Amino acid sequence: MAQVQDGLNQTQAFALIFETTSTRNLLGYGLWALRNARFWETTRDPILTMLSIGVEKLLKMSLGLAHVAEHDEWPPLATFRDTWRHNISNMHEVLMLTIRDRLSEATHPACVESQLLEVENDPVLPALMAALSRYGQSGRFYHLDELALSPQAGEEPGHMWSEAENIALRLDPQMKAKFETASSDPDPEVFDAFVHELEAHLAASIERWWDLVALAGKHCILGERGKGWGFDVEKSMVGRQIREG
Repeated sequence: MAQVQDGLNQTQAFALIFETTSTRNLLGYGLWALRNARFWETTRDPILTMLSIGVEKLLKMSLGLAHVAEHDEWPPLATFRDTWRHNISNMHEVLMLTIRDRLSEATHPACVESQLLEVENDPVLPALMAALSRYGQSGRFYHLDELALSPQAGEEPGHMWSEAENIALRLDPQMKAKFETASSDPDPEVFDAFVHELEAHLAASIERWWDLVALAGKHCILGERGKGWGFDVEKSMVGRQIREG
């Protein structure tokens, strides 16, 4: 990552590199597992863990870089701890507004805006972000709290993920037709193949969002340091064993 003068010291610059590597690997492995896992029931928690942490890290770095671009300093710890916390849904909304508000800073605004519109108009993505947000905040301990006779008020994260699947089925005629065909086929392998295709459909929503964030960085929407970061965080930098999986 190129050296820039923006108020961050060397320790912070290296910390950003380490976080970037962690983030792209969490997202890369999480999406690979979502597309390739044999059974959702046995891989749900590993997938939700990797994706919720990876998405949260990407959001916090993006918002942090936007703050650096405007104020020449990283946001204070209190912003992460007290404002953003683990609320992925809220941070996602803030980041989308930030990218749109800073489009004029882009080297090629039309290029970024076309990708932004695609992400903004994705009906599945908000439901996915809500499920990951719920899991990351406290939902990962949903059944532990039930064991302690202190049930959580919020919905179980797995049910929220199912809601995202239902949105995809309801709004995509091709997916709905494939579901009806697979549901009526006596061969369980046919339905398993459909489930893989459905989860790949959800993975594509998250991946488009990831692409947008990297693109916003590369086009200087997240400041001078964000330009190099955008190249470093993009999915092509994930290990070959995942990209070719």
